Amino acid sequence: MWILVALRSGPLGATRLIDQVRQLDGEVGPGALFAAMARLERRGLIEPVVNGDGGRAYRLSQSWRANQVAQTEGLSR
Repeated sequence: MWILVALRSGPLGATRLIDQVRQLDGEVGPGALFAAMARLERRGLIEPVVNGDGGRAYRLSQSWRANQVAQTEGLSR
């Protein structure tokens, strides 16, 4: 869950993502974090992208964002 919260501000590289999750939840090992990221990617909630320097970053998927917009619209009715 903290991965999704960290990615709400935009795409992050793996190192920055680990730092953000640790700020939210304390010490998290890279193995646990990468396993969680793999599960989120398989479920279509996050997706890899290429960042400005050609490295790999992660962002919330389009389907996750669309789902959040639909839920928000449903709450405003």
